[in-house]
Amino acid sequence: MSNYPEKFHDLITRLQVALSDIDYIQKACLQAGRMECMLLNHLHATKSPANMNELARVLNVSHSRVTRIMDNLVNKQLVTRKPSEDDRRCWFALITEKGTKLAENSQKTVLDQQVSLIEKLPQKEVADIYKAFKTYVEKYEEVLKDSFIEV
Repeated sequence: MSNYPEKFHDLITRLQVALSDIDYIQKACLQAGRMECMLLNHLHATKSPANMNELARVLNVSHSRVTRIMDNLVNKQLVTRKPSEDDRRCWFALITEKGTKLAENSQKTVLDQQVSLIEKLPQKEVADIYKAFKTYVEKYEEVLKDSFIEV
């Protein structure tokens, strides 16, 4: 076997750096932390109220961590809380108009970067590059899934 495993590893490392730069740009747009961005983007994508347990599961954090994240977003007027009509112990998060605008701005920034990137690629090869990259990512996800021990 050639040194392709090392070459792919080097490319993946470079890609991870590039993706962390994208994440930084998103955070800069939102002036928020990574978890705040994730929560806001989730609320924007689902376009429906979410309870704290759902958000904790989506973000893979504790209920108390979601509460702190929510406190920050509420203070920034990006999200509001609404009590459940069925259970007074349960609260729902709703994205505000200001939060929606920030989430959309963040998405637009990242998509604009992708447009700029795609414009720099040889146009005849864009579809092939996408197909190869998609295949690689799907197989990488399979390998990662197979390497985890189920409990």
